[in-house]
Amino acid sequence: MFVSNLYPPNVIGGYERLCFKVVSALVSRGHRAVVLTSNHGGRVADYPGQEVHRSLRLLAGSDIYAPFVCSDEQRADINRANIEAGQTVIAECRPDAIFIWNLFFLDKSFIGSLSGQTTREPLLMLTDNWLIVMLNPEFMSKFFRDHVFSDGGTSGTDKRRVPVLAKARQYLRRLVDVTAAPAPLPFRAVFGSKFMRDLYAESGLRFTDSRVVHNGVHQPARRPEAFRDRSILADHNELRLIFAGRLVDLKGVHTAVEAMDFITRMDLGGRFVRLTIVGDRADTAYVERLRQLIAQSSCAPQIELRDPVTESELFELFQAHDLYLFPSLYEPFSLTLIHALAAGIPTVATNIGGNLEIVRDRESGLLFQKGDPCDLARAVQQLAIDKALRLRVAENARRAAKSFTFEKMVTQMEHSLASSWR
Repeated sequence: MFVSNLYPPNVIGGYERLCFKVVSALVSRGHRAVVLTSNHGGRVADYPGQEVHRSLRLLAGSDIYAPFVCSDEQRADINRANIEAGQTVIAECRPDAIFIWNLFFLDKSFIGSLSGQTTREPLLMLTDNWLIVMLNPEFMSKFFRDHVFSDGGTSGTDKRRVPVLAKARQYLRRLVDVTAAPAPLPFRAVFGSKFMRDLYAESGLRFTDSRVVHNGVHQPARRPEAFRDRSILADHNELRLIFAGRLVDLKGVHTAVEAMDFITRMDLGGRFVRLTIVGDRADTAYVERLRQLIAQSSCAPQIELRDPVTESELFELFQAHDLYLFPSLYEPFSLTLIHALAAGIPTVATNIGGNLEIVRDRESGLLFQKGDPCDLARAVQQLAIDKALRLRVAENARRAAKSFTFEKMVTQMEHSLASSWR
């Protein structure tokens, strides 16, 4: 039995998409899968071999990025109904194991109701900080203040960080009753990265047992000629930069936009520079700020916003560009970053979080200081003018990506569900 706040076709980010892929893979391996999720988004779909119950209600409005307002009584009624819905599905399907994914916008009382329902302790998939936010919001708020949205003494958007920080605090506090004292849960945990394992340990949360299972992506076999020769740019007269991912504060796309002014002033062999930003625009407030930032830039004509593409389209998208920029302010473990490495596109990523478990500086990519557009520009210049460096990091990136396959991840998760770790 899988439990997730969102499930396709209702999706926002990688968490619920990955959950769907894992469920589908386990079904193909002969397992029966029951999914308990919310009705948020309103869309429904049937998937072969999956029994999906959309009976939960999230503590969120139609716009999941907007504050959710309700009375204490209404919140209690929603929580009670969610617990009853979970108990009903458990009684009907009698699962051998429960695998709990992202439960943002649900109450901790709901998670507690899932314990003790099977002979194996439920498994928590902790690819993000959702459980820390639920049980120790003060820690997470301080972490975001001190490590994510701090300027770190770098140049760029210091003044713009202030409203962003206020937004982060509001966002964290509306998810949960912050007066509730954190309590340990008797669950096992699978962490998507060592970074996330260490973050949970620092927050004071402990589990019966835990292990790290790195996220992975499908990497179909491709002929050598499918990969660009990275010693040569796509167009000798220009440098094509690309970002692909969600357009939200934490992805730091504004740093890439700010870096364009620095990049264009550097010696790039006379090449014209273009930045293509590909991603969803569900966070309309951030996208509007991004548009304003682009409009104010002297490089505005060189920056293009494009609609998101499917995962299967990423490979060709990366082949059409020269460098991939990944300027996240906070990153547990990015699937798109793995796709970039697997595609062999030279990559520049921030030196934070799970990025450090994927990219080795100057070996499989270049790392730069979070939130520092000048440092990002420096790394771009190095790759733009040094074709030997581009070729080396591209070849090493493709080798490094092979450690993060979807099949390996599913096998490790399957073993975790079947064993008691004792």
